[in-house]
Amino acid sequence: MISGEGGAVVRRGEKVGKYRLTRGPVEGGRGAVWFAVDTELGRPVVLKRALLEDNSTADFDELLAEARALAKFSHPHVVTLYDAVRAGKGRKATFWLVMEHVTGGSLDVPVKLAPELAAHIGAQIAGALSALHAKGIVHCDVKPGNIVITHDRVAKLADFGAAYRVDGSETITPNGPISLTPFYAAPEAFRGAPERASDVFSLGATLYSLVTGTPPLRGAGRVIRMEAMSPLVGPLRGVLTAMLQRDPGARPTAKEARDALVEIAGSPDRFPPLPLTSATTPYTATVAAGEDPVGGRRLSRTASLVRRRPLLTAGAAAVTALAVAVPLAVMRLGDEAGDDQAAPSPPTPTSTDFIGDPRTADPCALLNAGLFDRYEQAQLVRDYGNFNRCDIALKERGEEVVDVRVELDADSLPEGVTRRTTGRVTVVRRAAEHDECERALAVTGARDNSLRVTAAARRPAEVKEPLCDTADVATGRAVTVLNRGAIPRRSPGFAPDSLAHQDACTLLDVKALEKVPGVDAREPDVGYGRWQCQWKSTTSDVEVDLRFDQGGLPNDKDARSTRLSGHQAIVLPANEGPGTCRVEVVHREYTGVDRVTGTERVAVVIKGAGAKGRSCELATDLAGSAAAALPPV
Repeated sequence: MISGEGGAVVRRGEKVGKYRLTRGPVEGGRGAVWFAVDTELGRPVVLKRALLEDNSTADFDELLAEARALAKFSHPHVVTLYDAVRAGKGRKATFWLVMEHVTGGSLDVPVKLAPELAAHIGAQIAGALSALHAKGIVHCDVKPGNIVITHDRVAKLADFGAAYRVDGSETITPNGPISLTPFYAAPEAFRGAPERASDVFSLGATLYSLVTGTPPLRGAGRVIRMEAMSPLVGPLRGVLTAMLQRDPGARPTAKEARDALVEIAGSPDRFPPLPLTSATTPYTATVAAGEDPVGGRRLSRTASLVRRRPLLTAGAAAVTALAVAVPLAVMRLGDEAGDDQAAPSPPTPTSTDFIGDPRTADPCALLNAGLFDRYEQAQLVRDYGNFNRCDIALKERGEEVVDVRVELDADSLPEGVTRRTTGRVTVVRRAAEHDECERALAVTGARDNSLRVTAAARRPAEVKEPLCDTADVATGRAVTVLNRGAIPRRSPGFAPDSLAHQDACTLLDVKALEKVPGVDAREPDVGYGRWQCQWKSTTSDVEVDLRFDQGGLPNDKDARSTRLSGHQAIVLPANEGPGTCRVEVVHREYTGVDRVTGTERVAVVIKGAGAKGRSCELATDLAGSAAAALPPV
């Protein structure tokens, strides 16, 4: 169920015109997305609900006309917009875009493609752009997340929420903010003047990212630093150099780029099938502003970025390819030097390397928010707690009801109520307790590596299904991923100054830990990734726990601020139970994907110190030593 403007409520099973809603909403934001079925043709479709600034009949009619005009456009490499539908009357009316349901997935996943395979995909998208440009339509937001690959290995361009017409004066209106993704946008797009050549530039940046794993580096004026182009691009260097020129007039047309890419790619039948894996997150449309790749700032919408009228304005965000079930994870073909000979598929990881490098394993690749449709909203959160963790917040009316989390663990599988093996993965099930249900998983035979899946109730009275059922849904997803191979890698990786590159055990040395009688500083209990260390006294009940944390600053009512070795710090008495104290030291700030500022912190927790106030005194002292050991940011 979802409530929209004007109080309109939409539920599963209801009809919007001839389309019956079957599942959703899949994603939040300004436009809710639902799966549906065309009751007349019997085909599955995706409906995206547009939330308009003005729910007037005139506004509906204008958008309806533009959407249906775009629906007349058909191309094998463009996700099809079938229809536009108005449901209801007056202020409670709703406007829906009806789209092709692509059951493949977007390229917005960690990939490093061989240059030839990237060229094969790029040629298809360049063909789509050439056809769009011939109709006077500029996409304006070509990027990996807006390219989907079907199960038949066909690349399709998706999401026309930023598109606009460049020919004719009848659609030109002032004061329309431009939407762009800074990592892939052409320099002129930042000035509010995108053109056909801007799409060619964005496609070039996209192909570079697909081959190297990161967008191209930029310099002053957001110009591509050609001297820093990676050798991994291999045979693509010439065409990418042309596509990424600062001057739009110096770039090839989309058709010329297609022809050049076809020569590099060769015939499509020469390419092996692309391996498909399940989604890490639902495919979502681009945010209108992102991180500035030059200065690290966020680019905000401003009235000075004026563009011609978008084909589908504001909340419409048309042609969103909701490939929720199976997004693409593609093996790299060829070696790291850009060899043009296709290498054989990598061997299936053994039981000892299913997690791989702790600092590159992505716990979020083991979750899929689209699986939790019992709740109004399922939000993937990458920065709850330590770096070994990823969460899905299940919400009702904007409030978190259940937290589903995956944590990578340095321990072997624990004992449990039952054990079950599916494929190569063993699952240990434990009975629910204290409003939590936990599962532990590992590749059969693995030692000193496992992962935990936990469903925890935040609002027990509003939980919609047994917590263990929710935990089992997340566990099933993780088992599926692990049976395909190693855990996918993070993309992008951690920032160079992130705490994730530090060893938590080195932040408290022998001298600092002398303050805790009975503790052997040389024998800590080391957590996953060396992102947590624990020391226990052999002569008392005192326990010292140092771990990394991230996300928003704690706002406990008893919290107090201080400064330790030049760092902001927060003291949290009794934070982890009576007699405990937690002190958090801020290492650095960052801007998350949702444009909310977060912090990376070192947390020092003292338990069992005895006398009242002793815990916080000792925790603050040790946190000061840890703060002094932190590298500069």
